[in-house]
Amino acid sequence: MMALDAMNISVTEVDLDIDKAEHRAAEIAVMNPLQTLPIFKDRELVLCDSHAISTYLASRYCCMDNILPRDPGGRALVDQLMFYNGGVLHPRYCAAAYPILYENCRFVMPQQLCDIESAYMDLESMLCGRTWFGGSWITLADVALTATVSTMNVLVPIDKKRYPRLSTWLFRMSDEMFYVTANKKGLEEFTKRIDCGRVYDQGEFKRCPRSSCTRRSVAGLHLPEGK
Repeated sequence: MMALDAMNISVTEVDLDIDKAEHRAAEIAVMNPLQTLPIFKDRELVLCDSHAISTYLASRYCCMDNILPRDPGGRALVDQLMFYNGGVLHPRYCAAAYPILYENCRFVMPQQLCDIESAYMDLESMLCGRTWFGGSWITLADVALTATVSTMNVLVPIDKKRYPRLSTWLFRMSDEMFYVTANKKGLEEFTKRIDCGRVYDQGEFKRCPRSSCTRRSVAGLHLPEGK
């Protein structure tokens, strides 16, 4: 969703209630046997990984070369960072968060705490001499990393003294419009569930479809229709 808003692309969005296992329905399993979200469909193409979805949208529908560099070196750097996000960061987030969300655990286990702190050290090192992970401007790598790091920060707050570059980077990302429109509300809900195990207010769940542009407008930001 942050990638969509960063590129100002509008698609039809459909919400599924994961707490009611709607993502395991038969019609969803046909599109994605792994029964995970998100799922993206463009004509006959179906993609089921947020990194693949984001890079596809950038390559096919976005004219902003900075968000996904066209030169092989710049693209490889973005890919490398997104592989790190999917292969290292996200599994560490899941290992720490899932026992709290689904197994009545009330704290991050010591090993998971250590693993997340180790990831913070990696990220701090990656930002040495850089403003953004991809270089001089925001790329899809920053967007993907923000989704994971912002939730990990709820579980294990980033120590500003130990990780000043990472802390400053996340603060700058939180000021970006796409963060406000696409990440802030969900992050607040995640924080509530981690803190007290509260399931979201069922009255707030509004079944879609809706357009990405409408979602951005509902957030109080009347942005123009994307490509």
